[in-house]
Order: sequence, then structure tokens, then C-alpha cells
Amino acid sequence: MIAMRASPAGRSTRGPFLVPARVLLLAAGLLSIALGGFNLAHELRSTNVDIIYVAVGGLVGLIWMGSLYLAWRGFRLAVFAAGLIAFTEFGVIASGHFVSAPWEIDIYAKHEGLEVAGVLIALLPACALTVMAAIVSWSHPTGRRRQLEMLPLILVSLLGAVLAVLQTTDNVARKDFGTATPEDGAFAAAIAVILWLVGAFWLARARRTGALLIMLGTFILADGFVSLHLLGGTPVSEIASKSGVAWAGIALGTATLAVASFVAALTFLVAALVPRRPWAWIRRQSGSRLPSGP
Repeated sequence: MIAMRASPAGRSTRGPFLVPARVLLLAAGLLSIALGGFNLAHELRSTNVDIIYVAVGGLVGLIWMGSLYLAWRGFRLAVFAAGLIAFTEFGVIASGHFVSAPWEIDIYAKHEGLEVAGVLIALLPACALTVMAAIVSWSHPTGRRRQLEMLPLILVSLLGAVLAVLQTTDNVARKDFGTATPEDGAFAAAIAVILWLVGAFWLARARRTGALLIMLGTFILADGFVSLHLLGGTPVSEIASKSGVAWAGIALGTATLAVASFVAALTFLVAALVPRRPWAWIRRQSGSRLPSGP
């Protein structure tokens, strides 16, 4: 394998995340393996796959875990392998349970229990973060940006993502996605969570891109809540009566955090677009030197 060579001292500050990319790769990768293993056991119990498929899946999981360890140690080929397996797992899960198929997510959850729906929805963002972290780890495995002012937004995004996964799981149980099918609605929610998380992690470096991704992801979630639970469909009071007060609180919490993140991202975007030195910017645009005093 090809090991990553230590670079000059500047590398430690060149990474795009608040944490080193290899830390995010390890955390997201291990979460993906755990969620994937849980789902694989239910795949076998539901007779959706056979024992050979499970054996191959278990072997891939071991290779995935080994690649994460070697990626942590600095081997580039292991970083590539970890990202490739995560990308493949994303495609397998999306094509197997988030399309119209014999084991689409609502049928699968009805057969195996509601928890498997939550695992499938959470597995997609976990794999997406693993791929993103692998891409960054290829060139900046240990670098990070010490911008702690971004930490609250990342924490809010992580909490909001967890609540969004839970809310979507409850929607799958009630098939509450408006005119969309459960598999389409759940996949759209998973994509929104991915945009929200990716934008939050990238915000420390690429503020415009990160802010736009956060705004897009949170808009999808907030718009879905307004359309389904405020303007029509299932009111929040009906969620409380059918699923329980806790699930209604989760739905409200998801919408609240999504709106708060949208406003925060919009603020970051405006701050990134407005020049820090207005007079210098005006001079550059006009091509003339403006007086500095009265």
C-alpha cells in the first residue's frame, strides 16, 4: 500500500473540517459498518438474501473495517478502499429499499420492525459522510481548521439530522409523505440530511458552498413539514394521537432546528458575499481612488 508522506508544517491547518478528516472517516465508517451489519442480519431473517450473500457481506465488512484502520495509519489505498466500499454500500441500499421493489422500505419495516427503517435511512448519510471524508483524507488526512465559531452549527446539524431520521422513520410507519411513496419520501429526506451535514462540515472552509448546501437541505425538510403537517395532510396533533407525543415533539424539533440552521446559513452566506472592506471593494469596481477623508 502507498503510505501518505508527512508534509510541511502547514498541512495541519489546511484541512476543511474542524476535526481531522481521518477522524471523520473513522467515525462515519464505523457507524456505517454497525448500521450495515444490523441491516444485514435482518436481510437474512427476512429471506431477502441467502447465507452466501451474508457471508460475502460479512467479509466486505471486515475488509471495510481493516481499511479504516489502515486509513487511520496513513495508507492511501486504504482510504480509497474505505470510500469505495461506502459508495457501493450507498448504492446497494438505495437500489434495494428506496425504490419500488418487493422489499421497499415500508414493507421491509412492517416485516422486520420499524427500527430497520431508521437504520436504512441513517445508513445513507453515514455512507455519504464516509465517502466525503475519504476524498478529503486522500490529501489532507490530519489537517483541520480551528474555527470554533462553526462548532454550534455543526452540533445543531448533527442533532437535527438525528431528529430528521427519527421523524422520517415515523412517517414511514404511517406512510405519511403526501402524494409521494414511502420509499421516495424517505429517500428525499435522507438526501436532505446528507446536504445538511455535508454543508455543515464544509462551512469552515467553503462558506458559500457550505451555506448553500445547508439551506437546500434544511429547506427540503422544513418545506416538507409545512406542507404535510401545517398546511395539509397530517396535523401535529394527529401525529401525537397516532404515534405518541414524543414523535410529535421530534417532528417539531426537526422543523425548528432546520429553520434555525437555514437562518444561520443564510447569515453566513450574506457575510461571505459582503466585502470586509467596502471602500476597497468600491475602489476596485470603480477603477478610481476615492477620498479617504472628508
